[in-house]
Amino acid sequence: MNLGERLKEAREAKSLTLDDLQKITKIQTRYLQAIERGNYEVMPGNFYIRAFIKEYATAVDLDPEQLMEEYQNDLPTSSDERSIQYSRVQRSKKDTTSSTKSPAIFSFLPTILFVILILGILVVVWYFSQGVFTNDDNEEPGVVDQDNDGGDKVTLPPNQTETDENDDSNGANEGEDSESEEQQPENSEEETVEPSFTIVEQGTNETTYDFINPDDKVEVELSTDKEHWVELENGKGKSFYSAMFFADDSPLQQDMTGEEQIYLRFGESEDLTITINGVKLELPEDIDPAQVQRVWINIKNEEAE
Repeated sequence: MNLGERLKEAREAKSLTLDDLQKITKIQTRYLQAIERGNYEVMPGNFYIRAFIKEYATAVDLDPEQLMEEYQNDLPTSSDERSIQYSRVQRSKKDTTSSTKSPAIFSFLPTILFVILILGILVVVWYFSQGVFTNDDNEEPGVVDQDNDGGDKVTLPPNQTETDENDDSNGANEGEDSESEEQQPENSEEETVEPSFTIVEQGTNETTYDFINPDDKVEVELSTDKEHWVELENGKGKSFYSAMFFADDSPLQQDMTGEEQIYLRFGESEDLTITINGVKLELPEDIDPAQVQRVWINIKNEEAE
């Protein structure tokens, strides 16, 4: 008994028709018939052959891993399956190397702040010096009047008191202006951190990103107008989604808050849209869309200063 006959026998034992199985697995009926007949040529690729067989086996209560091992000689080989184990081993190494990288601008931040502080001090000194010169220029001599009682009395012109008060007010305003100008460069550094993707490492069908996330929440959303096999895991290998993904399933939203890394594996990359917290993940232009893509995303939670 070959693999297709084994699956068909299990389906009939559960009194399921191919249409019933299509509703359960969301795999087209013609692909299900091809699996039962062993006609794998009609499949879109070796990767989908194995994925569809696993879905079929699960739907009829068979162990997919045991079934794949038992009938491995009946299945076509897949170079993608041979390389996945190596990729998972490399994942931990990428985590270590990528976590040590940080934006270069932070290394220059102390120097920038020091220069701004010096400029602020110079501005304050200049404004105060201008205030002193103004007071000297506005000084006027008093007038000596002789009263009838013979005593000497010094009086000032009527506008002299107002001038002195205005000088004091101007000096205070100049001090406030200088403090505002001193604080203005510092406030310019307090910019909002926007969520964004940065490519850390890139291969033909493997890409590693850093996702700068100013919030604690991490929500992954997938959407498509076609069909794909999609696997979604965290950095420790815990699976959140592993199945065929159809247009009727869009959008698929998964809360990944608290995860340090996200792993995605999918086919037909040109028709699949991936976003995190509303920011679209742009795949490199030079990838091979015919190959199954693997993407690692390192979550970098950074708050605005």
